[in-house]
Amino acid sequence: MKRYGILAKDKSYDPVTVSLSLMAAIERLPEAGSLRDPNGNHGVGIQLIHFAEVAVVSPVFYWVWGSVLANTHQMRAQWNTSDKFNTGVKEVVGCIWEMQIVCFEIQSWKESMLSGVGIPEENLSKYLKCILPCAESV
Repeated sequence: MKRYGILAKDKSYDPVTVSLSLMAAIERLPEAGSLRDPNGNHGVGIQLIHFAEVAVVSPVFYWVWGSVLANTHQMRAQWNTSDKFNTGVKEVVGCIWEMQIVCFEIQSWKESMLSGVGIPEENLSKYLKCILPCAESV
């Protein structure tokens, strides 16, 4: 799973909250399938952990059927209980800041996995190495 953090103004990165968000995401994701299965869940996903103004929000996406990006219901933890991720508003996919990352990931997936060149495992390695140019590794 590729993971990104977003910090709103005056919010701080918290590694404990990030770890808890990963555990909550794993509980919600379907069982991973095969990378080579064109009809299933490829076991590859993206998690965003947004330390937003109103709460910690964590949309989770995963690749299915080769070119389809699916998502779990948005996860959300209130600031006063940031150790407990509940389901947020089900209709919400993400804010514009989160969608910028999703757009980058879609383009990276398309260029790496759907190019028609190479074998899936090598292409996946290329995809996983693609990070948003302004992103920092933590």
